[in-house]
Amino acid sequence: MKRKNLLVGLFVTFIMPVFAQDGDLSLIPYRKGNLWGYADPDRKIIITPAYEEADFFSEGFAAVKKGGKYGYINKAGKLVIPFKFTVAKPFRVGYLAKGAKIVTADDLNDNQKAILFAGVSVRADGYELCINTKGETMQGCPAIPENSTSDLNKSPITTTETNYSTVKKNDIFDKIVSDYKMLGREDNYYIAVKDTNYGVFNNKFEVIVPFEYSSITKLEISGLGYLVVEKNKMKGILFGNGSPYVSVDNSNIIHEKGKDGMDYFIITKDGKTGVKNSNYKDVVPAEYKAITYDKNGGAFILTGGDDLKGLYFLGGHKVDAKYTDIRLMRGGQYAMLRSADGKRSVVSSNGNNFFED
Repeated sequence: MKRKNLLVGLFVTFIMPVFAQDGDLSLIPYRKGNLWGYADPDRKIIITPAYEEADFFSEGFAAVKKGGKYGYINKAGKLVIPFKFTVAKPFRVGYLAKGAKIVTADDLNDNQKAILFAGVSVRADGYELCINTKGETMQGCPAIPENSTSDLNKSPITTTETNYSTVKKNDIFDKIVSDYKMLGREDNYYIAVKDTNYGVFNNKFEVIVPFEYSSITKLEISGLGYLVVEKNKMKGILFGNGSPYVSVDNSNIIHEKGKDGMDYFIITKDGKTGVKNSNYKDVVPAEYKAITYDKNGGAFILTGGDDLKGLYFLGGHKVDAKYTDIRLMRGGQYAMLRSADGKRSVVSSNGNNFFED
């Protein structure tokens, strides 16, 4: 049975953002006017601009466009798969299940069922096939294991009890929902509910945070305890000892652990969003409609009031919000930008532009 965007076979998680995967960064797509080629990271042209579009290299191949169709070149700039596709995605490693038919013996790596393949379409409606490195259509698409990455957020604040029935009942609370310890202190701290309101008390039954919040969530950052609190639909942050850190007058607060190991807060107040670090210093000024953190790319995507997008690399370089689309390479070293007129450009995290208008 055929389905659009899926050929019978072993296809599992095929459709991925083009720049969300690890690519070969020894050659960077470089635009000169309306033509694309490739440069090294120092912006020296290696493959002369001659293409209508160019993608990053992946597994030794890059999709390029000429005459309105996509094909693939190798790193020597040689066309190895002809221009005949309406869609051409990066090559990547997939796996064929036991018993699956393999197109050629050359498709195997070390006699295992790992295989290089790319998703393509020769039809305008986007019906996708899979091809091998010779450009031959495969009878089935390889399976792709899901990435299992996680950002570990280590901190000396730790959960101290899981069975709260051991805590003596007290008129202070109705139910304990969480607990934590603070660096350098022996006390246990309990986040609890009383008459639907949240507060915090310690193991001496001293109220540390008044029971006046609609929610309290613990946050663990760099050896210090924080509490994200909400009251009257406004959010703020307290230190674990109850002292104020961020005033409770923000419509939203999102904590992000950056790829640089730093902690950041995306804070929205009065319809304006900005980014502060854990020292509560401005990283991105609060002048944007929305800000999201791209965990794969390791950078902040900035959305202006006109819905155009910009970018803040963790290294400090900022790209103004004047693009309709931004895609990051994993690791955050490079980004592909698309302007309102459809023209694309590549920039690096250190501020280099890989284009000439």
